[in-house]
Amino acid sequence: MASKKNPKVSSSQEYVPDYAEIAAMQSKTGNKWMERAACKGKTNLMFPKEHKDITYIAEARALCRECSVRTPCLAYALQYPTADIHGVWAGLTSRQLAAKQKKLGLKPTKPTLAQLWGD
Repeated sequence: MASKKNPKVSSSQEYVPDYAEIAAMQSKTGNKWMERAACKGKTNLMFPKEHKDITYIAEARALCRECSVRTPCLAYALQYPTADIHGVWAGLTSRQLAAKQKKLGLKPTKPTLAQLWGD
């Protein structure tokens, strides 16, 4: 019988999910977690068209705090270059996602918008 990997633990003994593994599983099974997201149908709150007013962030984070799918949401967001991230994902802004990627040593696996739109 294969042994299970020990979960990642930071120096403060805080459990850290394996976001890369979660993302890999999502790519195989699809993003069904999005159907259960607390923000479903609330894109205007989570991803507003206008960035001039950032007061939406507090309300979006409150919605995320109550969400049952924060971990897969964060794993999804961590796959992308933060320069292309808009809005709030798993309670984090693009700057916070960049800091999380750096802290966890994760590199984006998805292409940038410039790469997608390039010739």
